[in-house]
Amino acid sequence: MPLYDAIIVGAGVAGMAAASALAKQGLRIAIIDRGAPDVLKPGECLMADALKIMKRLGLSEDFIAANHRSLQAYHVNWGQQSSYQRHLLTSPAGAGWIVNRQHFDGMLLKHCQQQQVEMFWQNSLQAIARDASGYWQLQLKHPEKLCLSARFVLDASGRARAFTRHLGINSQRLDKMVATSCHIHSVSELSAATATIASDYQGWWYYAKYSDTRGCLCYFSDGDLPLPDGPKTLLAQANKQSLLAPLLADARPMTSTFKRSAAYSSALQNCIGENWLALGDAAASFDPLSSYGMTSALSGAFYASQALKRYFNNQPQYLQTYQQLMQKNFLAYLDKRYQQYEQVAGYNSLFWQRRQQGALA
Repeated sequence: MPLYDAIIVGAGVAGMAAASALAKQGLRIAIIDRGAPDVLKPGECLMADALKIMKRLGLSEDFIAANHRSLQAYHVNWGQQSSYQRHLLTSPAGAGWIVNRQHFDGMLLKHCQQQQVEMFWQNSLQAIARDASGYWQLQLKHPEKLCLSARFVLDASGRARAFTRHLGINSQRLDKMVATSCHIHSVSELSAATATIASDYQGWWYYAKYSDTRGCLCYFSDGDLPLPDGPKTLLAQANKQSLLAPLLADARPMTSTFKRSAAYSSALQNCIGENWLALGDAAASFDPLSSYGMTSALSGAFYASQALKRYFNNQPQYLQTYQQLMQKNFLAYLDKRYQQYEQVAGYNSLFWQRRQQGALA
């Protein structure tokens, strides 16, 4: 039975960044993921201050070399106020990036492979247990009944929380938000270096181009409210937005990329336990409006890897320090989330009422 210092469940940004960082410390690491590599994911915005944490993870040089598109401004139509541009070039941190997730995740996978991280793609957890020595035994849903053993497990499986769910760890869920998204073919440069955000009656829109010919269109609403049922409907509804219509004039949806995914805010009651921790969206998930997602995943990977390094050096108190940091970040996010939604007036709809009242789902 293969024995690892740590097994990471989930090969997203947090999982692969943590795996690379831990393997650089000389630890034997494995990643389990139910998906396959090179899956096309929605592009995301990354703020300039994320470069500091990427440098600490040893990722900054490859990230800059990938030449992701610059994010210089947000074009915003929020509520009934007039549309405006929020320029980043004049902000203290400077311009950010509109990240091509396929390239970014490929970079992370390359770093994992260079550090001999073992990847178990298209595998998921069937059962977990601990043996007499305290090692985790992870039974995979695999034709050969594969079982992996590790001293420590990191749950980086996103909102699915594949590992901590087996442990019965409670989480608090704040809303019912889902993202309906589709990749778009477009050669228009009207939105170059800009991400567009626009509110509507039952949710809000996001659009940005992450390459010369492709962009990502997303609609965010609650799962129990009416949602676009296909790529053509998504594009048609977006074209009703005065801010989006000119940007999508030549847009053609990549129909096979249409998807609906969870986007709700949530946090685990505890993100550490006996020989395990959670990171990324598994520890705390954020409203996409905050642009916290990738930055939080990277910073969580760094601090989790540092805490685990010290844990293996007989300094277990650093796990508690890690949890306190994650909880502090989530509380700060909640304040900003409420402030953003509080700015919207004029919509007498369930989506906006829920957020302005701060109601829990």
